[in-house]
Amino acid sequence: MKTSVNQILSRNLQEGFTLIEVLVAVLVFSFGLLGIAGMMTISVRNNHNGYLRSQANFLAENMLDRMRANPVALWNGGYNGTAAIGTAECTLGAPCNYAALAVYDVQQWAQSLNSSLPGGTGTINCVTNGAFNPTVFANAPSIWTPVSVYDGICTVTVNWNESNRPEETNAQTLTLVAQP
Repeated sequence: MKTSVNQILSRNLQEGFTLIEVLVAVLVFSFGLLGIAGMMTISVRNNHNGYLRSQANFLAENMLDRMRANPVALWNGGYNGTAAIGTAECTLGAPCNYAALAVYDVQQWAQSLNSSLPGGTGTINCVTNGAFNPTVFANAPSIWTPVSVYDGICTVTVNWNESNRPEETNAQTLTLVAQP
């Protein structure tokens, strides 16, 4: 078969990409990468906010567990109020009574809130449905005279700021209502 010069030249002109085509492809690709980068930043922010919510829930559950472990102070209202960092100590050398242990628990909880959550604070409000007579438990509760189950509900509230939003302070609140 005979090929003419025009066929050879037209075949050579159609092979490969021109510089303009390559630049347009790079431009389209870069816009796609910018969109993915924007989605990644939103994803990281939302992931961090989810982590903070998980920490708040964990800390509220932790306080309820502390309250369940000290029912005498719970019945006497020893856990009610706003958590504040303090200097109470409970050690083997200087053990606490029930009320002092409640103060220590609340102070340790406040320290955990402050270190785990940006601007973390907490409050506890327990309301009983029945009457408790603390004179019955003048001695330490034992297997013979256990403390009755808490007849009421406690509202544990944790507040914090989602700190990764510089344009505003986004205050968050987790409220856990339970019977310890």
